Order: sequence, then C-alpha cells, then structure tokens
Amino acid sequence: MNGQEETITILDLPTELVIYLCCSKDISVEDINNLALALPNFNNILFDEQNTKMWKIKYFQRYGTIDLNEINIVIDEQNSWKSELSLRLNLEQKIPLEISIMPCKFMRYKNVPFHLYPMNETLHSTNQAHCYYVVSAISKYYKQLQNSKYCNDKFDELYMAHHFLIYSSQVFFGYKLKEFLQLPQLLQTIEKGFYLLGRWWSPTIDTVYQEINNYLNNIAHLVCNLIQSTSPNHPLLQQENYRSQVIKRGKFNLEHDLFDEINTIIIHDGIKQIMFEDSQLVCYCNHDINCFILQKVIERNKGSVFLLCVIYESIARRLGVKVRLTATSVHNFVSWSSSWPDHKVNNPTCYLIDIAGGGAMRKATVCPVSRKLPEHFNGNSVTDLFWTFSKSIEQLTVENMTTYKNVLDFQKLLKPDDAEVEFKCQKFHQYYDFCRCPLIRDLSNPTAPRHIDEKNILYADNEEIFPSVPKKRGTANDPKYAVGMMIDTVALGNTNGTNIVTKCGVIVGWTIVSNTSSLPNPTVYHVLIKSDHYLNAEKYQNPVIKPVWEGRCEKLQRQLNPYDHNFKNIGKFFKYYSHELNAFVPIQALANLYPDDHNYTLNQMNNKK
Repeated sequence: MNGQEETITILDLPTELVIYLCCSKDISVEDINNLALALPNFNNILFDEQNTKMWKIKYFQRYGTIDLNEINIVIDEQNSWKSELSLRLNLEQKIPLEISIMPCKFMRYKNVPFHLYPMNETLHSTNQAHCYYVVSAISKYYKQLQNSKYCNDKFDELYMAHHFLIYSSQVFFGYKLKEFLQLPQLLQTIEKGFYLLGRWWSPTIDTVYQEINNYLNNIAHLVCNLIQSTSPNHPLLQQENYRSQVIKRGKFNLEHDLFDEINTIIIHDGIKQIMFEDSQLVCYCNHDINCFILQKVIERNKGSVFLLCVIYESIARRLGVKVRLTATSVHNFVSWSSSWPDHKVNNPTCYLIDIAGGGAMRKATVCPVSRKLPEHFNGNSVTDLFWTFSKSIEQLTVENMTTYKNVLDFQKLLKPDDAEVEFKCQKFHQYYDFCRCPLIRDLSNPTAPRHIDEKNILYADNEEIFPSVPKKRGTANDPKYAVGMMIDTVALGNTNGTNIVTKCGVIVGWTIVSNTSSLPNPTVYHVLIKSDHYLNAEKYQNPVIKPVWEGRCEKLQRQLNPYDHNFKNIGKFFKYYSHELNAFVPIQALANLYPDDHNYTLNQMNNKK
C-alpha cells in the first residue's frame, strides 16, 4: 500500500450496517435525509419502500407507541411505514402554514366556513390513520400556540387553529362513533362510547382512552381490596388471576351476573364505599357541559347523575355484575336484579342503586306482569343510552347554541332518517349562522365531504365593513376613532343622573354617512361587540358585529383599558393588543382596507404624551 493506510469511509460499510446505524434513536429523520443528499449512493438504500424495519422504527421513535383504541395504521401495497411517516411529517409542516393564511382568507365570512377548510380530502379519507394525522397535527400546533410566550401576539392564529381543531375532531370522532355503533353489542362498552362522545364534543380534551380504562380498573381493584379485607372467601377472589380478569371484563359486556345474589350485593356495597367516598360527587348544575363529559367528570371527580351511572356500570361490569341504566320520569338510576344463571327464583328482586343518594340500594316497586318500573326506560344498548342522554341534555343546552348544535349533530348521527331530528336541524340552521358540517360519509354520501348545499354567509353590512376600495382618511369628516380602538356606547339622560355603558367592543370598520343624515356625527362604526354586552351572543357561533353611532341619547367614548377579550372572539379580526397604541392590531387583510388608521392611532397616542 506504498506505506499508506487504507481509509475506510461509511461508503465501505455493508448496507445492513448502515441501516442498523440509522435505526439509532440518536439519528433523526432529518439526519437520514441529509445523509441521502450528501451521499447519493445511499439514496436507494435508505429510501427503499421495502426498507420497512428502519422506517417503522423511526415512526415509533418520533411518535411513540400507537394506541389501537385511537388509530389503526394499515400497511399494505399503497401504504408503507416510510409513506406514513412522510405524510405525518408533511402535515405537521403544512398545517401551521395553512392556519397562518386562514384569518385573511375567511375574514369576510359571518359563519365559520368549515366546508372551505383545507385538508378535507385527507380528513375524510377511508384511511383512519390519515384522518388522525390531520387532527394530531392541528392539536400539536394549537398547543404550541397556547404554550408559546408569544401566544398573546397570535390571537388570529389561535382563533383559526381552535375552529380547525373543532372541525377536524368532529369529523374524526364522528367516524369513530359511527364505527363504534356498528360493532356487535358485546363490544359496545358504555365507557368507550361516552369517551368518544366526549372527544367529539370537546376537541381540546386529549385524554386517551387508556387513561379512562386505567381509572376504572383502579377503582375496581380498590373494591377487590376492600372485599378481600371484609369477605376473604368471596368467589370473586377465588378466580384464577382475578385482577387480570377484572381488566379483561373492561373490554366487553356481560350477558349475566357471575355470582349469586348475596355475593353480588357484597360487590355493590364495596362499589358504594369506594366510589362515593367523596360526598360532593354529584353535580346538579345545568349550565356546565363538563358535567356531561366523561373525561371531565373523571378529572374533576364530580359530574351529572347520568355520567356517574355510566361510571358505576363500568366498574360493576369489571367486577362481574350486570346492571342497567334506568331513567324514570324524575331521575336516573342504576337498576339491578340477579341474572346469575343458577338463580332459582323466577322473578328476582329488583333493586335501584340511587346514584344521587350516594349509591344507596333499595328495593324497587315493579309491575308484577311486565316486571318493569312505572314510567321508566331501561338502557338495553349503548344506542338506547345515547338517545336517552341526548334527549336529556337537549333541554339543558338550548340556551347555548354551540352545545345545542353538537346535540343535534349527535342525534342526526344516531337516527339519520328520523323526521323529527331532521326538522329540528333544518329549523336550527334556518335561524342561526352555523355551518352544517361535518357531513360525514354514509350510504347516500359515499364520497364525503358533500358541501354543495353549504352557504357562504356574509355579514349584513359586508360591503360597508369590508369595502372593495380601501377607505382612506384626509377629509373634513374623518372618523374620530380608528379600526382596532376599543369603544363604549354610553346612554345619556339617566334618571339617576349617571351614564350607563350599553355596549363595549372593538372597531372593525367605519362608514362615513352623507351630510344629509340627521346624525350629529356623520360616522357609523362597525363594532365587534364584547360578548357580555350582547344578550344573545351565546346564540351565535361567530363574533357579533353591530353598527353604533352617536345620537341625541347616546355618545361614544374611547376605552383605554384593555378588555379581557378571548382569542376565540378577538382573533377573528385582530392579531394582538398593542400597549403602545392602546388598541388591537388588525390582521393584514383588514389593515389593507383601512390603510391610514394605524398611523392615525399612533398619532393620537403621541399627542397625549
């Protein structure tokens, strides 16, 4: 070798060793891409579609283990681990860019135009994992915005990310609910159904099902511990690997009790002592949706009677007890009568477990012929329970239109051909500015999304608020206030001699009216009304814009103290609050329509210094 040592480079390594090194958790996907760019000879080796092992390892290194209750990744001729990883990484890069342009793109719409949102084709893909990737990417960016120290500088992106997350979650979990309802009844566990419903109704809740399952298993195990200390010979404890059996029974419904009446009553008593240790478990409020969402009830250890009945059934089933959720004309209960196969009594005693009464068990009065409670309904399936639940909560949410719409969507999912449900949906969308999406796939709509019937609803004063020609200053009638300024409408002439603020809000636009107008000030301001100063604001999905002007009985005054505006409202038109200007800074599309207002606001503040 002429006195020279032979140099060995990575190019001389066997292919298998190169792939093995790239599987290391210290080597990122970006590193592999750079390696392939720097050394073209490795391009075919590293990016071979058949290189399943390496790309599968990189996928799990990036995203952790897969919860099969959430997604099912299909690897076949069309989908490889490499393509799955590439798609997910691409979505995580693309979605923040899409969200950044959405505020200006959808500024003019009064409704939230879900039917125009990006990623619809992927969201409605028959590949469940691809739909999940979209939801996951939006949720990830939404959390980044919330947790960033610059979150108060991106109200507009937070607003859009929030609505995008609502839409994508309702599509994904809408499909998951439909899939769940098509399972055999044996596999339709009640807690899984209400978990999916909670994810559908409240997209910002990201509790995974395994956490719910672990919580219920833990309570069941605590009951086992209690029984072991009080009744060590109980047949529940005599089962082989009985704790594993408890976990296993969380995955399917029971056909009957596993123990006789006396031993089952002991289990009921154990559940009562463990579950109702906290006397403040039951919440009777009718306005907090969290009391009707399983994840929140478990998190807060407090909730509605109906959801506590769901939890009771889930624990009892794990312990080998088959109960029913029973609704009477006045309350919700858990009912039970022994269904042990060796039970010799033809008509076993029926008991009610009073959840509102701390789990107390008492004998129920039943009809001797029908064996039913008077004026009651037994939940024989999850679909029955869902329907009963939706009818109960419908009356509680009628004042909150966003939640009421979710209830109607849920009823439509349960009974798509029901004439009464369809009538309520049509009437609702006739009066309120809500997008009817998500329209998910069904037999009549196999290639969702079918958005041809959706309307692009614009604000009533759309041409005045968002003019085709920008409005400039420089005349004698220039408006006194500018876009982004906070303004109060003050009623004059009160009998007590005091002025009352009737409306508060932020100026979105202005219109100079003709001199022939009877108004003392020839400017009408289009104001984004602060929600607690507009009585019916909760009935609308979107920020409310109202025209205000000075009159004989009202005057306008600027408010320099910032309101506690939530990004879900203010982010529709504004990016952030400027302490330098004592005003909100509009998104670029709105600023372009009123190009002189920024300098006008700045000059106003400089003149006061």
